[in-house]
Amino acid sequence: MACMFGWSYGAEGLAGFYKTHVGSDGRQAIVEFFYKDGKYYAYGFANVDGSPPKKDSNNKNPALRDRYDRGTIFVYGLEGEGEKYGGGKVYDFHNGEIYYAKVRLNGDTLTLHGSVDKSGMIGVDKVWTRLSNEEVRPYLHLKPSMQDVLKTLKDWQQ
Repeated sequence: MACMFGWSYGAEGLAGFYKTHVGSDGRQAIVEFFYKDGKYYAYGFANVDGSPPKKDSNNKNPALRDRYDRGTIFVYGLEGEGEKYGGGKVYDFHNGEIYYAKVRLNGDTLTLHGSVDKSGMIGVDKVWTRLSNEEVRPYLHLKPSMQDVLKTLKDWQQ
């Protein structure tokens, strides 16, 4: 379902809420994928363990090191439909690097493939799980406004 701002919610295609893999820091996040202007984007807004957001201290751009990971778009520019999406990028808050991104959907399982090369030959897969409305409900009070999330999109527009 679309709205007047050009972004949409819902379980259509990639849009929706997901629980990420357990990261190298032991944290697992709640992420939302949304659709805007023909592309998909994702941002995190809660940590499963209730831990607070962290600053983006490893960002290569010193001007962005004071922003927090909560509410910041970190997957951007994905295009596709159905089960396969590509042509995007994913930012890694842990090391400040940007990788090429592809996504595959299989039911409620999302596989995010981040790679150093555009063809995807040298990379890793991370498996996330789509959340039902009931599963995401306990985290929704932490979700920032879409207006605030969209402000972070400018950080990726060259």
